[in-house]
Amino acid sequence: MGRAKIARIASVLLLTLAGPFAAQGQNLPQVQLTEGHGSLRALNTGTEVQLWRAVGRLDTGASFCTATLIRADLVLTAAHCVFHPTTARPFAASDLTFLAGLRHGHAEAVRNVRRITVLPEYQPEHGPDFEMIGRDLALLHLAAPIPHAAIAPILPASTPWREDRVTVVSYGRDREGYASIEEGCEILNRQESVRSMNCEVVSGVSGSPVLRVNQGRAELVAVISAGAQTSSGEVSLAVMVEDHLTTLMAQASAEPAQPVARSPIGGASSSFILDGADARENIGARFIRP
Repeated sequence: MGRAKIARIASVLLLTLAGPFAAQGQNLPQVQLTEGHGSLRALNTGTEVQLWRAVGRLDTGASFCTATLIRADLVLTAAHCVFHPTTARPFAASDLTFLAGLRHGHAEAVRNVRRITVLPEYQPEHGPDFEMIGRDLALLHLAAPIPHAAIAPILPASTPWREDRVTVVSYGRDREGYASIEEGCEILNRQESVRSMNCEVVSGVSGSPVLRVNQGRAELVAVISAGAQTSSGEVSLAVMVEDHLTTLMAQASAEPAQPVARSPIGGASSSFILDGADARENIGARFIRP
């Protein structure tokens, strides 16, 4: 990225956590990418939401990100989303809530988190430098699985990522109450585990799935980590899943079933779903020079 400015895009919010509900594995109906760089649009109809309900909002009590159900009991997001945005201290698993398919105050499934797994090399205190962006993945172990009959997960891609255009589904600033989709995002650059794209980058998009269409089915190939300001404009940066998911899964299997840390901001919060900007007080992104 050279002298490009890099910004974390976890949305900083003051809100309470949501409580439990239901989801699992994903065989999506036919999906087609648009040609060129498509504009961002809200997923407002029931049919559209059904296609992408494995994507949800991850609430922490101090911030929110986007996350994706990849197995009945596993959610994938960006690692920096599980650390406090101002102190860089890890959240307790009990501080996190996953709201699958959240749309205007209603979630298709709501689950608390019981355990967090991040790559051992990930160091949040380094901020959004290029090396950490390439390791910015976290697995969240749900307190209770979401049945496949309720929500089918979006599976990680089983073959290498070769495509030049992808789709991103996300929650973000000023649209935190519903998911939006951006089709036909162009891959601008490839460097190690990081891909730069011309998708929109705003607060809250961190952790969003980068998806490809393979024979009519959506597969997760990367996770949005940060935004960068380049000489030609703003780009989004994503970390490839195929490089790290096996390591994450093996690490998760070896870990004891307990939270990674005590919360820096207190215990578990009361549970309810926030709609739109009703509880938003402060949303921001950090910019640094790597």
